[in-house]
Amino acid sequence: MQRNCLKCGFPVAVSDRVCPKCDSQIALQTDGSTTTIDIAHGKQKVNQAIEQLRSTIEKHQQGTTQFLRFIVGGDRIRLAAINELRNMQSRGAIVRYGSDDRNRGALIVVLKRSD
Repeated sequence: MQRNCLKCGFPVAVSDRVCPKCDSQIALQTDGSTTTIDIAHGKQKVNQAIEQLRSTIEKHQQGTTQFLRFIVGGDRIRLAAINELRNMQSRGAIVRYGSDDRNRGALIVVLKRSD
């Protein structure tokens, strides 16, 4: 699969860490977009919801998404998601996370800093 460097437009392979033309760090590039994923209302068990959170974060770290908005509800899945995100932030896997001001049952995850 191929994509383009967001800084110069040069085609880069998914495996490229640095753009061969402008030396920009590909993994740090973002288009500023937000993707919303509901991990609480599909009858998931807590462990299934947390696995969905982990896999979604891993998948989107490979792309250009800057923010993920997880719908987590207001109970057990929310608490488990907060604990998992706290751990991920302490390991440096995500930049930060917090509550969505518009929806108490949602969490916002920042995957990448904007330039």
